[in-house]
Amino acid sequence: MPTSLFGFDTETHLIQPGLLAPPLVCASVAHAAPGCERLLSAAEARNWFRDALASPDVHITGANLAYDLGVMCADDARLVDAVFGAAEAGRLHDVAIREALIDIARGLHGVDPETGRQLGDDEGARYPLSLLVKRHLGLDISAEKKAPDAWRLRYAELDGVPLEKWPTAAVDYPKRDARFTLDVHFAQEHVAASVPNGGNLHAEGDQVRAALALHFASIWGLRTHGQRVAELRQRVEAQWSANRARFLAAGIFRPDGTKDSKRLSALVSAAYNGLPPVTSPTERFPDGQVATDRDTLIDSGDPLLEELGKAGKVDKYRSTYLGKLEAGVTRPLNPRFNVLVSTTRVSSDYQQLPQRGGVRECHEARPGFVYCSVDYAGLELRTMAQRAIWDVGWSRMADALLAKEDVHTSAAATFLGESYAALLPRVKAKEATATSFRALAKVFNFGKGGGMGAGAMAYHARAKDDVRFCLLAKVAETCGVERVPVRVQGKVKMVCAACVEVSQRYGDRWLDAWPEQRELFSKASRLTYGDRLVDVMIPGANILRGGCGYTQWLNTPFQGLGAVGAKLATWRVAREMYTARRSPLWGSRLVLMVHDELVAELRADCPNRLHDTAERMAELMRQAMRETTPDLANAVEAEPALSRVLSKDAATVRDAAGRLLVWEPAVRAAA
Repeated sequence: MPTSLFGFDTETHLIQPGLLAPPLVCASVAHAAPGCERLLSAAEARNWFRDALASPDVHITGANLAYDLGVMCADDARLVDAVFGAAEAGRLHDVAIREALIDIARGLHGVDPETGRQLGDDEGARYPLSLLVKRHLGLDISAEKKAPDAWRLRYAELDGVPLEKWPTAAVDYPKRDARFTLDVHFAQEHVAASVPNGGNLHAEGDQVRAALALHFASIWGLRTHGQRVAELRQRVEAQWSANRARFLAAGIFRPDGTKDSKRLSALVSAAYNGLPPVTSPTERFPDGQVATDRDTLIDSGDPLLEELGKAGKVDKYRSTYLGKLEAGVTRPLNPRFNVLVSTTRVSSDYQQLPQRGGVRECHEARPGFVYCSVDYAGLELRTMAQRAIWDVGWSRMADALLAKEDVHTSAAATFLGESYAALLPRVKAKEATATSFRALAKVFNFGKGGGMGAGAMAYHARAKDDVRFCLLAKVAETCGVERVPVRVQGKVKMVCAACVEVSQRYGDRWLDAWPEQRELFSKASRLTYGDRLVDVMIPGANILRGGCGYTQWLNTPFQGLGAVGAKLATWRVAREMYTARRSPLWGSRLVLMVHDELVAELRADCPNRLHDTAERMAELMRQAMRETTPDLANAVEAEPALSRVLSKDAATVRDAAGRLLVWEPAVRAAA
């Protein structure tokens, strides 16, 4: 227990688009003894916070503390060094992060234990203070949080007004929040004592540091390029109008723009020769209904239905992306991060940007900055191999990675019954069979380790990457001639029978290529036999995930291990950007974390230093992952790519002396 722990909360002007650190109005603090709550004016809050950070025995706990830290640092930039120092020392705490760690250990992350309902989506705030107060203190404060006239939404009205003139309710509200936060923190200590692995609370510091770094990235945000956004709008609107006209003429849409469900169902049934895929049974429709989802439409073989399935992409561009991109021309767009999902990975509302089509390319670095993206090469292969070494004692995949083999060619050689040495020259020569089977092996290397079944593997390969197993394995000329039902995440999907057969055959051979995985699969089967739920440890972080089934037991450790290294890298990169004045990274800013990739805006005011800045960012990332996967340290790869726009095509470009250059696309997607 900290020597001196304070609950801390700020009240501010309302959050506005582009402004995640609004002006400070007041702060509240609470100490252990009941009745020791104080309301502080903005000036008093600055003094109290500065003194608290300077006292090594003082710890601060909050609810979504990263927000309050951002507010205080935006109010006084001189506090940044002290905030990062306190986070490094483990003196900052967050009751929402603590609750997430406890629930991960219990196998209840993001779930209401009483109702079984989800608390929110992965990008949302799963653990607001009102929920924690109800759980731990038995009090329902949701009404005062949600009321339209609640003081929490009105503190801008009191900015500059002396505290003695504030209404009683405006004084009491923040003091209660500070007290509730502190009381929840203490209650969590008692709960964690009875939860396996101490509720994972020993890992809190790592998560708080990552949350701080990512929130600062959110505050900085991204900007977009007006001309490219306008041109994207023009293309999308033209395509959307053309689609609507075609589907209206075909009778799929009515003149008012609504979809004719009966007409669409009839077309789907006809395309599937009277045996269409159906939705899951419900009380109203016990036999299910004719499926009309994107996968069903695209796999129908009917050109009109295929176009309708693909049109959803245009609809999403129009409804989801264009408005945001247009707003980013005049103000920063602020990605929102959730630092802890059930696998302990990070999620955000900016992880699913389309790889093609021009949405990414609308984002352009600010004047005086250049984007730098650093992505770990094949990270899940390395964490999968490290997990096997710790769990099984050895790993053939680790041997291949350390020997600098192309592991996709290694697996393809096993698929074909050939040696690696014999197949590699054929792959390099781009011989058709060799490259096709390498592509097939790559899908298995990145997908099979989580224990996905043959049907689900075939479905996801087609749905996510438009990869058709039967065509890659050259067992069919046309995919989907015969379809079979497979269950994918609780839903029945119709999948090409030949693809499922290929998936089964080469899934077995994948286990021959990496026999340590066969041992892990067997262990998972024994532990979860009869749908039994078990606990699994994320190695390296000593984080326990409770209530795991077969696939969760297999994939959580290596996915979580990657998250450990990526979060450590995020923290170290951000720390140098904000506090290390002698580092080339000083003054640069993180803008995105996308799974295993970090994207930053690097200062480009000194072109000669840009190379050193990018290399420093990449080296910090490599160092973090080497520490996380010590047996694969020599196999960790992460190369920087510089660009002025976001693009999946951005590549590492160097001059004759090996110094980094800014990548320029041959033809910009929206230029």
